[in-house]
Amino acid sequence: MNRIPKFFVILIVLGAALAAALWWMKPAQPPAPQASDLRPSGPAASVQRAIELTQGEVTTVSPTRIARSVPITGTLNAVEQTVVKSRVSGDIRDIRVREGMSVRAGELVATIDPLEFELKVSEREALLRSAEAQLEQARRTLLNNQALLEKNFISQNAFDNARWSVDIAMAARDSALSQLAQARKSLADTRVLAPMAGVVAQRFVQPGEKVSPDNRIISIVDLSRMEIECPVPAGDVGSIRIGQPITLHIEGVEAAQTGTVLRISPSAQAGTRSITVFIGLGSRDGKLRAGLFAQGSLTLEQRDGVLAVPAASIRDQAGRRFVYAIEAGHIVEREIKSGLLDEAARAPNGAAGMIEITAGLKSGDRIVAVNLGALRPGAAVNFTTPR
Repeated sequence: MNRIPKFFVILIVLGAALAAALWWMKPAQPPAPQASDLRPSGPAASVQRAIELTQGEVTTVSPTRIARSVPITGTLNAVEQTVVKSRVSGDIRDIRVREGMSVRAGELVATIDPLEFELKVSEREALLRSAEAQLEQARRTLLNNQALLEKNFISQNAFDNARWSVDIAMAARDSALSQLAQARKSLADTRVLAPMAGVVAQRFVQPGEKVSPDNRIISIVDLSRMEIECPVPAGDVGSIRIGQPITLHIEGVEAAQTGTVLRISPSAQAGTRSITVFIGLGSRDGKLRAGLFAQGSLTLEQRDGVLAVPAASIRDQAGRRFVYAIEAGHIVEREIKSGLLDEAARAPNGAAGMIEITAGLKSGDRIVAVNLGALRPGAAVNFTTPR
């Protein structure tokens, strides 16, 4: 009975040893393939994903007009403006104008109390009458003395004294006339008149205030002629000419305004090395105001019928300038040579800036008009419709 269990134990041990030997001799399985090993090789590996572009990201090269310009910015100033000041001292009786009101040349704008000056005029008139009476008396005395001298009733010395009395009386009469004229002018100066036509910009005094000579009363500006002072780089001034037109956009004014180059400063400004250009423009509709900000561009050079592309389409890489063109539905690099830059021009997609192309492209070529980063030459292109 004890031999049977021993036999089974021996069989179990032998079976375990056999299984271990078989496991040890089993060949190793290859590792599971990775995702990168599943990529196709050969011709299938060259297939790339197509680049999707919208119609607005592509433009067709065609002849156009391009210009080199310099930006112009400045503040409007009135060419003709003045400050009306008091010429005499006194109390302001009334002021007939306020800010924003139009005035004509010679129009009464303010009045200074004239009572004191009217009294001075009366006094000077009385002094003049007295001087004239004394002159008349001296002349009569001279005539009498001349008759007496002819009859040898008086000496020559007495006659000369009478003649000198006439001269003194005439001088006194002339002095009285001058003083009367001065008094009348001072009386007239109590009526403050506008020296020019324009619009009242500021009123400095109120009725009842006392003013002295040279005190400001109002300021007047003529808005019919405006001027802008604009700094321009010294290197561009040589291309600017007197009378050259320019289109300006002014804040608060919807319609564009046309200006003209009036003057060019003869010297550069210290520090900035820029030269001031004066641009004038008229304001017939009265919409322009002094102090408004204006901006525009002054054309220095203009070319027609040249090929140009958006500035954003040109790429610089390792000293090369190129654009991404589309040929047979695929992306290709086209090296180009550029010329004039027109910063004010607008590309067909609305982007600012156009650059002249002197070599590398021809009319009808299609290029990527925007900067989409680095693109793969040879990649296919699909056009999508933006939502």
